Amino acid sequence: MRFSNHLFGAALLLTLVACPTSSGGGPPGGAQSGALRFTFSGLPAGVGAALRVTGPGFTRDLTAEATIPGLAPGTYNAQEGAVAGYRLHDIACASNPNGGIGGDDNTVDAATGAATIGLQALETVSCAFNFQAAPSTGSSVPTAPVLFGRNTPFRVNSGTLNYVDVPDAYDATHQTPMTLLVWLHGCGGYSSGDIYTVSPGGAQSWISLAVGGQEGNCWDMNADPPRVMAAIADIKTHFNIKPHGVILGGYSSGGDLSYRTAFYNAYFFAGILVENTSPFQDTGSTQAASLAAAAWKFNVAHLAHLQDGAYPIDGVRAETDALKAAGFPVTRIEVDGGHYDAPGATENGHPVPGTNADLAADLFPYLNAGWTSP
Repeated sequence: MRFSNHLFGAALLLTLVACPTSSGGGPPGGAQSGALRFTFSGLPAGVGAALRVTGPGFTRDLTAEATIPGLAPGTYNAQEGAVAGYRLHDIACASNPNGGIGGDDNTVDAATGAATIGLQALETVSCAFNFQAAPSTGSSVPTAPVLFGRNTPFRVNSGTLNYVDVPDAYDATHQTPMTLLVWLHGCGGYSSGDIYTVSPGGAQSWISLAVGGQEGNCWDMNADPPRVMAAIADIKTHFNIKPHGVILGGYSSGGDLSYRTAFYNAYFFAGILVENTSPFQDTGSTQAASLAAAAWKFNVAHLAHLQDGAYPIDGVRAETDALKAAGFPVTRIEVDGGHYDAPGATENGHPVPGTNADLAADLFPYLNAGWTSP
């Protein structure tokens, strides 16, 4: 391999040495050569990309970011392979200067992991590959099953204490996968109590998981999404969970965290069930950032109380309408009620069933709606 421009320095050369090469490098550079730069985001330390770059007399395999100078003008193809536990979310390629001495001739297809680059003389094209974590495609049979009683909540530990309820319908041999409802309580709530709220028994067709770690508190929109994801990963080691049948849900602050977690880990969720919350208002993420982060447009069933002072209905309508406009399949259900109502509380001049009763009547049916993630 030979480079004509030694001003890239030792740091660049070290980066390139770390990336294996499948055949000799690019052709000799010169005044009319170009350069390619590749970066990767969303992959943790120790997990490499699997990018193959080919062009005129050139092939290079990359696992980490790199700049490749001294390339002859022509068409180059960058093809990303499979990375276990991750999916390619998007690809963006840009030219600097814009199009070199010609036009900006690059096309990308995140669905196939391919970028086609028209490299021109004096041009540098930078391509960014953005990954998101995705659930395993292997067997869903649990690797560490635990003893359990049916319809009797118990605790599991994923680094925090979480509460689980297993219904009568679950296959005790662990050979049949079941839908998972991951539930997040509101401010001042307790997972130890909410597990009963979201586990009606009888014909219940899902395993309930009430995530702990913030008992009696509100959720932290930045620190707690990893706590939720860890709880899901842990429960999958103990019970046979449908790989594409995980549904996230929450009330108030728990609804905020449901939206935040689902937007940024969309591949893991078939949909969300939320009550008395809003998609963006208190999630710690802007509307634009949340919509851009979502790797797919997951299902949403959103229950809003018309007299909710914490999440006024006009704002909820505006934000859920923005979700619909972005292509998310949203069902918004509006009923009389305040932010929290005990059974029989008076709202809008009449008694209402109560917040928990509304949850069961208006949101639980979506657990049997056949939602699946990609």
